[in-house]
Amino acid sequence: MSKIRVLLVDDELGFTSGMKCVLIHRDFHVEVATNGLTALTLISGQRFDVVVLDIKMPGMDGIHVLSEIKRFVPDVPVIVLTGYYSSVEEEDTLKKGAYAYLLKPYPILELVDIILAAASGRDAISNS
Repeated sequence: MSKIRVLLVDDELGFTSGMKCVLIHRDFHVEVATNGLTALTLISGQRFDVVVLDIKMPGMDGIHVLSEIKRFVPDVPVIVLTGYYSSVEEEDTLKKGAYAYLLKPYPILELVDIILAAASGRDAISNS
């Protein structure tokens, strides 16, 4: 079985470096994008099994990135992870095709389980 390919999209370097280490330790292949434009460039040139996407980023926000990902690669599960809960935003991201909408700080090992579920095609768990 090939490694699960994950794209982490977040401008918080502490989060992405820690999450990348955890995922690599569990035999995932991980790429990191610190902004929306880089994420879209990566996703247009590579196959990812799951995207973990922050909402609040400088430049292009995560909702716009989500829309673009779903336009070009509609079958890739996108897990939205945000530090600023909004019920309107949650509803909007789920309507746009997000697999899950989670609030930071989210327990890292539970996030790994959700990434595994998303990669295997299991139904999303409601965890806001």
